[in-house]
Amino acid sequence: MKFIPLHTKNTVIIYKNSLCSGASFIVITLCFLSVVIPIFLVSFLSPHPSIDILYEKPNVEFEYKSIFMADTASYGKGWKTKNIFTDLYVCSTFAKLNEIFKEAGNKCDSLRYWTHDLDKDGASDRVHFLQQTDSLECNLTSLKWILVMQAKLKHKCNLSPPAILDVNIDIPMTKQFRSGLVTIDAELFLRQHIEFICPYLGRNVRSQFNTILINPQSRSDLKQYRTSFLLQELKPQPGYFQLKLININYEPRSPEVGLSVQLNLDIEQVGVRYQLSIWERLTQCWLYFASFFGFSFYLMNKLKDYLFSKHIVRSWEIIPWKKLY
Repeated sequence: MKFIPLHTKNTVIIYKNSLCSGASFIVITLCFLSVVIPIFLVSFLSPHPSIDILYEKPNVEFEYKSIFMADTASYGKGWKTKNIFTDLYVCSTFAKLNEIFKEAGNKCDSLRYWTHDLDKDGASDRVHFLQQTDSLECNLTSLKWILVMQAKLKHKCNLSPPAILDVNIDIPMTKQFRSGLVTIDAELFLRQHIEFICPYLGRNVRSQFNTILINPQSRSDLKQYRTSFLLQELKPQPGYFQLKLININYEPRSPEVGLSVQLNLDIEQVGVRYQLSIWERLTQCWLYFASFFGFSFYLMNKLKDYLFSKHIVRSWEIIPWKKLY
């Protein structure tokens, strides 16, 4: 027990006792409480949250998976009613899906994709998609566009959340046309269900993301090309990227030009929530722990002084031999 002072006064007094004595048990308990109490206070009273929000610009890559659908309405007047028949025009990067709709007479040109790196940091700041078709037989009433991309986060650890860009627009009656340009301005945003996890010392675990699978050879399973099916695949994911519509512009043109739909997507920094590791929590809270520990250690020492000075707890005093003679 000589390595743990039992209590202190103006002059140093050294006590000794057997290891299994009541005094030893009380001293060890008070020393233990002087450490545990600050940890308890930091855990429940610390202003630092258990999550960390880092702002990062994702590096996105287009996987050349696109499904473009244009709805047109044709009007035929009957005797006392109006019958509306809806035609669907489909252009995609999936050959089997295109074959199905080419049999129905759909024709469309290839998809164009280009990027801009404005700050020259190696990551795209703006991406553009352009889908062109021939002039429609009837006015365009709505369009759906699905683009599958891959986003990479590298600030804290390498993560690849899926990115499904879903454009679903109902065109107002006054803006409908058969040929022209539809310009869509949007920005990328992150939807998180839970905090992302990165590995750290003592725990090699990271967030897992499932790949959105589309069988490009399938002609019979049309369900996999629907927006509802793809969005259903995203629900179990810890998080995924989507787009947020900012502005839509409609510009009618001559029939010779055809129909063009352009998507301008801005890639900006997004707030990513990460789960803090044990070491990060200690790093953030060490000042609070040091403050609480100093106060707790002072109180425990005062309590030991009181117990021994009032003879509530007793031990043997070590008297140097010089004082005996």
